[in-house]
Amino acid sequence: MEVKKLELEECHYNINMPYVGRGLQTGEYKVITLTESFDGNRVDFTMSESVPSERVLMVILSGVLQHWTDAFTVSGTTLTFSSAPANGETIKILKLGDTLNIATPSQGTVGVAQLSTTGIAAGKVFKVNDGGNAWELGNASSAEIYGFVKNGNNLNVTTTNGGQDNITNAVYAAFDDKMFAASGFTWSVNASGNLIATV
Repeated sequence: MEVKKLELEECHYNINMPYVGRGLQTGEYKVITLTESFDGNRVDFTMSESVPSERVLMVILSGVLQHWTDAFTVSGTTLTFSSAPANGETIKILKLGDTLNIATPSQGTVGVAQLSTTGIAAGKVFKVNDGGNAWELGNASSAEIYGFVKNGNNLNVTTTNGGQDNITNAVYAAFDDKMFAASGFTWSVNASGNLIATV
């Protein structure tokens, strides 16, 4: 009987698994590197940047995907393996994104529906705060007419009361001077006879 040797041929296949689902549009994808090398003893390694949790990392050690909390944990910039990687092993670390990291919306994509309605009311507007460093909700200023009439040493000022009152043509024509501005101004005359406007 003829005996034939059975030879098994080693085959390597590269399988490209397609992504099924909606395309990834937001996130922060970065390659992270380690400062130290593997020596068979070290378990703590310094990463190139801090991460909030091991769950945002994909760690591949010598071609094997590592499971977070079982194979490694993180604290800030420190990556700790449960057992020391052997000398000569290779590693790839991909940061998939920060927890609740919201990407900057594209220009022209934010509309009225996306804005918060907290604290809004009729007549409220966005304005710069008194510190000049943030936005806040404030009252809208109405268009105002200030009419000035000199009365001896006094100055009479007539306004439209935030747009609520009407000024007749005769009263308007009798003004010595007038100014169109936002509501909220108060007027006074100082000792030098100068007109002082205060908001």
